[in-house]
Amino acid sequence: VAAGTIVVVAQRADAPAEPAVRGPIAADELFALDPAAATDGLVQDLTAIASAGAAVVAAGTEGDGAPGRRRARFLVSADSGSTWKLAVVRTPDGSTPPPGETPQFVSGSPGHWVALGRAPGGSAVAWTSKDAATWTRHPLGNAVTPADEVTGLTRTGQGFLAVGASKGRALTWTSADGREWRRGGAITRIIGFDGVAASGNVLMAHGTYPRKVTQKKGRKKVTRTVRSEGLWYSADGGRTWTGVKVPAQSQGSYGPMKGLSAGPAGFAAVREGKQTTGRKKHRRTKRFGVLLTSPDGRKWQVASRFGGSGIESFGAAASGYAVVVGGAKGAHAVLRSTDGRTWKQEGGIPAPVRSTGLAVTAAGGVAIAGHQGDDAYLHGVDLRAVPGAVHAERSIAALAAGPGISVAAGSTNGRVAIWTAPDGLRWTRAQVPGTGGRLSDVVHGGSGWLAVGRASGASPAPLAVTSQDGLAWQKTAFPAGPAPAAAAAGPSGYVVVGPRTAWRSTDLRTWKSAGLDGAPADVAATSGGYAAVGARGKAPAVWTSPDGEKWTAAELPPGLTAPLTHVAANGDTLVAVSATAVALVSADGGKTWAQRNIGPGLTAAAVAPTPRGFVLTASSGEDGAVLASADGTTWRRLDVGGLDGPGDQRLTALTAMGGTVLATGTDNGAPILWRAPAPE
Repeated sequence: VAAGTIVVVAQRADAPAEPAVRGPIAADELFALDPAAATDGLVQDLTAIASAGAAVVAAGTEGDGAPGRRRARFLVSADSGSTWKLAVVRTPDGSTPPPGETPQFVSGSPGHWVALGRAPGGSAVAWTSKDAATWTRHPLGNAVTPADEVTGLTRTGQGFLAVGASKGRALTWTSADGREWRRGGAITRIIGFDGVAASGNVLMAHGTYPRKVTQKKGRKKVTRTVRSEGLWYSADGGRTWTGVKVPAQSQGSYGPMKGLSAGPAGFAAVREGKQTTGRKKHRRTKRFGVLLTSPDGRKWQVASRFGGSGIESFGAAASGYAVVVGGAKGAHAVLRSTDGRTWKQEGGIPAPVRSTGLAVTAAGGVAIAGHQGDDAYLHGVDLRAVPGAVHAERSIAALAAGPGISVAAGSTNGRVAIWTAPDGLRWTRAQVPGTGGRLSDVVHGGSGWLAVGRASGASPAPLAVTSQDGLAWQKTAFPAGPAPAAAAAGPSGYVVVGPRTAWRSTDLRTWKSAGLDGAPADVAATSGGYAAVGARGKAPAVWTSPDGEKWTAAELPPGLTAPLTHVAANGDTLVAVSATAVALVSADGGKTWAQRNIGPGLTAAAVAPTPRGFVLTASSGEDGAVLASADGTTWRRLDVGGLDGPGDQRLTALTAMGGTVLATGTDNGAPILWRAPAPE
């Protein structure tokens, strides 16, 4: 019911102005959260952390766990980690960035910050900031292709440098401002870089290179190529690189160097270490870590050893060094050193936490980012006390109306949720089984109410709940297979659609399934059957059925490219919309379709029939919009107050209850409710 569609209104210049309609109201108290929930229901993660001057930045994501639904977020401290706040993330025009993008690296200096990450399709994204409090998203185009792997980012004297690999060759990318990036040529004889650090005008990169090894097998000598670790040095901004010799693994050290950083006396990195003593039954192995340092990047030496079993993360700054190491019973210890020679423990990290980054602050403190189960982790910080850092999951995915009652279906705190109202205003939580998951649609038919969605878990299993009165709900058996996307009730009973499948039931107890050659996103019931819309591959598709069991693909007008996302029926008139400013209209129950190009400008979120035609909710940038049409071919925009204020306003679920239109949505993330007479 809630997805993206671009819609634009064509209106005559001399047409009379629409009368103003009362705008939405705040609905935080109307759609209550789960009072018994033990979690917030969202998945938060911090993926990178960096410090510069007194500023510390932690980057990550927050979302409901579904692929492509997380949003990038940044936490910032201006006082070396003592206090934190949530940063603002926006596009250059001030609108909300698309979901699904994950920052993976962050670096900067006072007044110049950059983060790099990926979008769901593999394209690269950058975020820049002058003050670390407001971040602007920039797509990188072809500078970083989906085949490229970025593995490190650092601030240099000339701007920023990123390192990585593509197709078995090391690569670098440079940028003066973090917005425009230049892709360097592939570096021969290096397989790939996996870390980078800068100290003054000198760059160091860690990675792997191919090395030939000859071994004797029987009477023959066999030569094979293996990967070996290496360090490379650059004094010209990363244009040329020279290999650097590192001390042979000594003092018990072994394995690759980790956590390449710039510290108080130049560059630094760590290795695992172990020492075995005794014989046979008295044999004992002691594990530890080894710190290696270099004043200029060319000459390296072992500086010290420190305790712990396994190195999880390491970082350095002008104020010293810090490392997270394994401790007793799965916990981790934080070790600090100001001179690289003596170490002391400064706190610990509980066992469930997985640290993903470590930064040493200018004041000598340690900032550690990561995750603890489904929650973000910031060492020594209660993120619940940081305004806006932790949100409770609440989603109203669908609205429907029945005799004397309206129903809203969705989820809160990661569990299914349903709210009801006799008049569309006085909403209360319905009695729903405590089931983990999210509802995507709700419908009323001859046998009562049906809501469908997906259960929580690693795979999106089907989920269905039913009710006779809309107030008390119970789980019902539903066939195994993909999770349902939408439902409708019509002349042959209830029809539910999902990827490659349609299901039909007349009594909400037994179901028959049928195959569909595609992925339907929505379904509607006409006076004589059903119509489902979605995609076949990447192409738009419509399927019609007289009974919900036998489905036929409809012939669509040529030239359509984007999948269809919504469909609404008013008798035998159907309106389907796509994400490319195209509307399809059918006056014969879906047999034939006519294209209506209604222009760019608006992104639709929901469409529903009314006693007088159709209503569609949409957004333009961060402003909401409501449109009305008598027949789906021409649309007019209603003057709805409160949808063009500061911040992001969206109406995302929609239904008609008699002569009243109901819609729910969000205003800067907080729920809102709109209720108005159905437009003439």
